[in-house]
Amino acid sequence: MPGGYSKKLALRLDAQQYAAYEGTPPTRPEWTAARAALIALSAALVAMVAGLAVLGGWLTLRDFPSFSILAGVPVLLVAWALRPRLNPEREAWHEIRRDNAPTLFALLDRIASAADAPMPHRVALDPEFNASAEICGLRRRRTMTIGLSMFGVIAPRQRVELLSHEFGHFVNGDPARGLLTQPALRTPLILADLMRPAGSIGTEGPLMQITSLLMRPFQLLLVRLFWLMALGVRAVAARDHQRAEYCADALAVRLAGTDAVVAGMVDSAVTERLVAAIAAAERGTQSNPETARRNHPGAARWREAADAVRATLNMDEELDKSVTEDASLWNSHPPSGLRARIAQSWPHTDPSVVLSDTDSAEIDAELHRFYARAGRDIAWSAA
Repeated sequence: MPGGYSKKLALRLDAQQYAAYEGTPPTRPEWTAARAALIALSAALVAMVAGLAVLGGWLTLRDFPSFSILAGVPVLLVAWALRPRLNPEREAWHEIRRDNAPTLFALLDRIASAADAPMPHRVALDPEFNASAEICGLRRRRTMTIGLSMFGVIAPRQRVELLSHEFGHFVNGDPARGLLTQPALRTPLILADLMRPAGSIGTEGPLMQITSLLMRPFQLLLVRLFWLMALGVRAVAARDHQRAEYCADALAVRLAGTDAVVAGMVDSAVTERLVAAIAAAERGTQSNPETARRNHPGAARWREAADAVRATLNMDEELDKSVTEDASLWNSHPPSGLRARIAQSWPHTDPSVVLSDTDSAEIDAELHRFYARAGRDIAWSAA
């Protein structure tokens, strides 16, 4: 799809979705044709894989042992490669526990109770300017990941907003976290990977080399077709993902207040500038080995650098710019400008969960050694 047309279509779809929620906060993403199509495609793909498994088993075991095993085993291998996969539980940069961060977990408890949401099974930390909530594995374990470079530079009210938004993903029916939509989202990428030609054909015999060369154009064509299919599925899913984001924002407004959500969207619109400022501040810290090793300032210098960037911003201008620049058929998040504007269109709300400056400082103290460790990653990754 030409870039100009896809951008115009994304802007039109963004505007339609904005109009659907303007003035009235959503509570939970409704069932849509897109979600029904994803589930139907997933069902068809699972049925196809099951059929391949049955066919492969029949060919392998029929009159065993027989020559039909030469067809049966490859079919079984294809079925195994295409088997439905659950979102795996990834290794965390650091998993933090209640006993070494009691104030942070007390805040999580308060937000979970106010949101009527389950607590995560794992709370993880990483150095990123981001936060995420995932449901992983067959046991559907919930993981919340807090990016320290983001969490360290936001005000207490925005910390409540950030965590409230992530809790929203545990209760709002986001298809990205749904069991029934995973095959549709993952299988085309698996097929593209299976069809990808080998990187080198220099070690085979002459006949295999000729065969590989003849097959290569067809493989490349199939790879592109499956990638296009994956992009199409992602575009269909993106609208539902974005609805889920608006629902999570609505919960954040209810718990943290309108002003905190708008401030968070401004930060989101200028993420690259904030990350660059934080990295520059951390490189200054790392340039003094004694400070970096023994007297790391934690997030204090990051916050000063981020506040210096914020002081130069025209908030309305940045939000308006993001409406156009962040519009995409494949983005899982609506543009930050639209998210801020729609929050402002809802009835203005004061926070119902308040994090005091004292408790916020106590959380920083609990996370201090992780800020220091993350600082090294931040400085190196931006070098």
